[in-house]
Amino acid sequence: MRVGVHLPQWGAGANRSAVIDLAQAAEESGFDSVWVADHIVLPVESNSDYPYRGSGTPFAPEDGFLEGLTMLAAVAGATTKVGLGTSVLVLPMRHPLEVAKIASTIDLLSDGRLQLAVGAGWMREEFDALDQRFDARGRRMDEQIEIMRLAWTKGIFAYSGEFYDFPELACLPLPVQPSGPPLLIGGLGPTAFRRIKRHGDGWQVLGADFDALTEMRTRLDELGPGKILSTSTGMPRTAEKAINRLRSLAAAGVDQVVLNSIETPADLLARLQMYRDEVFPAVST
Repeated sequence: MRVGVHLPQWGAGANRSAVIDLAQAAEESGFDSVWVADHIVLPVESNSDYPYRGSGTPFAPEDGFLEGLTMLAAVAGATTKVGLGTSVLVLPMRHPLEVAKIASTIDLLSDGRLQLAVGAGWMREEFDALDQRFDARGRRMDEQIEIMRLAWTKGIFAYSGEFYDFPELACLPLPVQPSGPPLLIGGLGPTAFRRIKRHGDGWQVLGADFDALTEMRTRLDELGPGKILSTSTGMPRTAEKAINRLRSLAAAGVDQVVLNSIETPADLLARLQMYRDEVFPAVST
């Protein structure tokens, strides 16, 4: 099972030294990948319910929030082997050709280290501020994924759909990975599974519910070999808890886990060293 870690994006960690130092430390400590989340603007007042925790988001508008793809481009230049990922990129907030171009560029300049977990988003006010339609964002996302796949595999193509329509154009150069960066679909329920079946290389889910993950593994296996089950979950603060959690996730059939923490950069750096010295040697045996 591959193990990644979220990089800091807001508050005290939203600066060059923290991001680069932690990315390099993750690489040196044996983590397989580093990850970013996605927001462009944060409304000061919002009526949208954050779907991932009952007490609201872990960040406030005044904390700032670094743009994720830009972060990955900077990290790609400061590292040599660690994977680069988004969890999740809110695809309907952007034009698919722009995302395809940026992703191709990062993949090429990182020598094929990028993967994208994408989702439909949840904050209506952010969509409104960006002049993007919140309703029907799922159907738009389906077309966006189709366009990105064409850009990554053909490079020269035309498209005609419900939301996007353009004549033949070139979106080159192609990414290093033959079919482009792996695309993981974020979310739960039948809609997410339908997208995985049609478009996705795997499933990016939130949490460490081992029974649910085992069921998801079974469903993915029914689609054929090679589908990735990836989950983002909290980063245990003791070696014993971390070892137990990683072993349980591996037993549930998880291919990749992304650990996240809201600790300060200094505390997170110490946590990475603990994983290097105590956790990874134990789970690799």
